Amino acid sequence: MTNVDNTCRMVTVVVLSFPNERFDMSDFAFVVGGCVVAIAAVAMFLAYAIYGGPTGTLSKARIGEVYNFEYEQPLAGDPERYLARVLDVYTLDANSIRRLNARSKYRRNDPQFVRTSHLVTCKMPNGSVRNFYAERTKNCRKPLLAGVLFKTGLAASLV
Repeated sequence: MTNVDNTCRMVTVVVLSFPNERFDMSDFAFVVGGCVVAIAAVAMFLAYAIYGGPTGTLSKARIGEVYNFEYEQPLAGDPERYLARVLDVYTLDANSIRRLNARSKYRRNDPQFVRTSHLVTCKMPNGSVRNFYAERTKNCRKPLLAGVLFKTGLAASLV
């Protein structure tokens, strides 16, 4: 027998054998299709766990929690999406808001800018720290795996 004959036989007979059962190509295609569906389901779960998660609100946030939210910039008008870890939560009373308005030069003469009672300090994936008024957030979620991403440093590559 020549090498060509051996090669032809190996290519044409693609059947796996189990002790009591044969495994044909149609069965193989079914198993591969099932694996593809399983991998797609795991990928969708990971996307949900990183970017989705249960709904939440920054006004009830606790220190150390990670949120994914849209923040409405009153100056630009377009919301921006953020992934951030809560560093501190401040509940401002009317006197605190009045003092902030008197001391701060930030948008002092802008009638559309209104400070609200929940101010949240957050750390961004790139390491910067920002303040957000909780009442200006929408589509706020508590991602399941975002805390792990912050600890490992991978969050900066996803945003």
